[in-house]
Amino acid sequence: MDDKLKQKLKNYVLWLLGRQEYSRRELTQKLQQKEATDEFIENLLNWCEEHNFINEQRYCEGFVRKHIFKCHGLKRIQSEAMGKGIDRSLLERVVEELEIDWFELAQDAYNKKYSDTPPNLDYKDKAKRVRYLMYRGFSYDEINFAMQAQ
Repeated sequence: MDDKLKQKLKNYVLWLLGRQEYSRRELTQKLQQKEATDEFIENLLNWCEEHNFINEQRYCEGFVRKHIFKCHGLKRIQSEAMGKGIDRSLLERVVEELEIDWFELAQDAYNKKYSDTPPNLDYKDKAKRVRYLMYRGFSYDEINFAMQAQ
């Protein structure tokens, strides 16, 4: 790789990071698509970490907060975090620090979608609502709590 291409890729990474946070894995994938060498990618991302352009802790906190704002449960957050390359132990630590009440979050998600619920639901409607909350990543206990609170 010549110096001109290296500078171009460095500017590309800085441009990406200027728009939003990225995990190290995401940036690696983007640079691989631009056909950068593994050695250059490693050196560039290490440089970014030294200058605090990439911070996995900060990225993970923002990722979890974004999903909580969308009323997603722990299972969904864990699943999507694995796809983004977030370390599982870091994710667990961030979730624990934020002290999230998953039952209240499940109830909020349920109330947002089904605020005008008739008192007696048939089996088909209940199953539909359970599937909705399961897709959002909540456990059965959290789902039961949300549906009974209504």
